[in-house]
Amino acid sequence: MENEQFNNENDEQQSTHGKRVYVYFTLLTFLVLAVFGVKAKWQNHVPVRQVSVEGLSVISKDEIVRLMNLQPNVPMYQIDLTAVQKNILSNSFVEKVIIKRDAPSTLRVIIEERKPAAILVANELYYIAGDGTVLPYIASSETYDIPVVSGVDSLNKIKTGQKLINADVQEALEIITACKMISENLFHAISEIRLRKGHDLILYSFETGAPIIFGKGDAVKKMVKLEAFWQKFLQNSDTKDIQYIDIRFDDQVVVSRKS
Repeated sequence: MENEQFNNENDEQQSTHGKRVYVYFTLLTFLVLAVFGVKAKWQNHVPVRQVSVEGLSVISKDEIVRLMNLQPNVPMYQIDLTAVQKNILSNSFVEKVIIKRDAPSTLRVIIEERKPAAILVANELYYIAGDGTVLPYIASSETYDIPVVSGVDSLNKIKTGQKLINADVQEALEIITACKMISENLFHAISEIRLRKGHDLILYSFETGAPIIFGKGDAVKKMVKLEAFWQKFLQNSDTKDIQYIDIRFDDQVVVSRKS
């Protein structure tokens, strides 16, 4: 009889404890929901007060902010980040862009710019990136020690922001990539790559001034050969009597000297 009474009291205590836990849990749930509701309501009304931009060397921050086209006092969490990203990508120097919201009121913009691989000489001057994208030739705080690509055909097809589909230009870009990979010194010594409407490409250097007949194809192989020849015979040597250098042959470099 005593045991039965004890069990009843124990059940009543557990039932009371369970009700208290349920009440506390319900109150906590309502409190959390209320906090999130207040936060959401607050976020929907907080305007953008600051824009931070990272990764710029050519484009100015003012230009990025202009491209974003943000309306005055626009709430940060009502901004369509995809549309803003598309606006920024309209600048051909922008290759990639990431936009993040940093509470309470900052938009963080991370830019990856295209780097010019060469100066393109056509009806006017352009930059051209390694992937063939034509970039406007604009003044900036960044200085580029890059070669000139001349003799471009189909001048009326050149448009900034678009890739230039031209076999000779692609050959020139492959030469530039191979040269940078093989030797930075040789890369900075090359001043010009001249295109010749489908014929052999010609290189010019600051040091010799003499044409280097490069031909077409096998850019890496030819650059290795030219680098070895450059180090052994041309660097710190008198090259005034050289008429041209021909590296089109597999097993030799031909040097023609002035008579």
